Amino acid sequence: MRQSCKPYRGYVIEVQIESVARHAVSFSGMQRRYAVSWSIYPDDDAVAAVASFPESVDFISEDGAFRYGEKRAQAFIDCTLACESK
Repeated sequence: MRQSCKPYRGYVIEVQIESVARHAVSFSGMQRRYAVSWSIYPDDDAVAAVASFPESVDFISEDGAFRYGEKRAQAFIDCTLACESK
């Protein structure tokens, strides 16, 4: 599942969530696990991604994976802009 976030500081963040083959055992039985990756694109409709990273963490919910990917992408943008301003 691909999902775009609202524009952030001149960039568009796209988060991709995929169900992984691994399952986690919980009190309620087997739970599905989700992997997340994210990409950053300029807000000016450019086709090429500025950055794209898979995360090495699995999640038990799609919402948790999405929020994590969005926050990691925002942190990357913040760091990039801070380095450019020096």
